[in-house]
Amino acid sequence: MQSPVPLALTALLVAGVATAQGNWKEFPYPKDNFAAQYPGEPKIEEHPYQTLLGSSVTERVYAFNSGGVVYMVAIADFSRIRPDKDKAIDEAANALIASGKLTHDVSARIDWYYGREIRVEDADGTSYTDAIFLIENKLFQLKVVYPAVNTDPAGSSGIHFFQQAFRLLH
Repeated sequence: MQSPVPLALTALLVAGVATAQGNWKEFPYPKDNFAAQYPGEPKIEEHPYQTLLGSSVTERVYAFNSGGVVYMVAIADFSRIRPDKDKAIDEAANALIASGKLTHDVSARIDWYYGREIRVEDADGTSYTDAIFLIENKLFQLKVVYPAVNTDPAGSSGIHFFQQAFRLLH
């Protein structure tokens, strides 16, 4: 017979995560056709996106820093270039992989769109998780930067929650 302690401990951990993420709010962005849940209102910035696939591209980043953990959706508009889906996704993945040790690389999906999810860890223990998709000539990256030392109340489960709560607006 198993001890009820591990089960009770697991229930407390799950309840704590649900409580922490219960304070998250969905922010819709019809201009970029998505909605995402964040612990607070994200800051929006635009800047050039570096690509070898063609002319200049602008990236819009929606990011929120929660106790050192940064949750972001970055969208690079490839409308003028119309790149090959796999090349655009691989270029973004390879840029992140070059920054540390690859610990996770699997296929991913949002609705009917297939992409790639990778996780890289750098020398100081910071992990970078990035789910990458090319949807209607926009490169979507659902990124979480998770420092080894942080005070985010969601803990590492916030990474999964952030990515799973993302949705496309139709």
